[in-house]
Amino acid sequence: MALTDATDIETGKGTKKVSKTTLILSVILCLAGAAVGFFVLSSGLVPTGKQEAHTSETHELPEAMPDVVFVEIPTLIVTLPPGAKNDHLRFTAQIEVPSKYQADVEFLMPRIQDVLNGYLRALTAEDIEGPGALFQIRLQLFRRIVVVVGLGKANSLLVSEFILN
Repeated sequence: MALTDATDIETGKGTKKVSKTTLILSVILCLAGAAVGFFVLSSGLVPTGKQEAHTSETHELPEAMPDVVFVEIPTLIVTLPPGAKNDHLRFTAQIEVPSKYQADVEFLMPRIQDVLNGYLRALTAEDIEGPGALFQIRLQLFRRIVVVVGLGKANSLLVSEFILN
């Protein structure tokens, strides 16, 4: 038997069997450990910072809706400058206003329309038809609305229609 043990060691057959068994056993133990770790963390048996922050958020009361109204700007139709791909721009928007300033903004609507018309008519074809045009135009129009109504009386400009035809 000593002779067979020596030949197994010399040929390496015995060590391969041991290493395969060890490898398979270690893979099974790793998978079992990962499964147990996942179960422990997902079931909440071990507290983590993420779970504590999440549970504190769920117990808070939802915030109330903001006290705002939307004041509609009448539709503006503007003739586009020569060289533009289209002839007209149809523009409709609403101004998000805190409810306590609704009457002030509605009272100033003729002045707001005048400022918007003046700006839209001054645009070039590249300004209107270029990439990101609506974003830039919206920012400029909102800036002009704030100048007319006053700081803090308008929250945002919401564009409903921006149609080139």
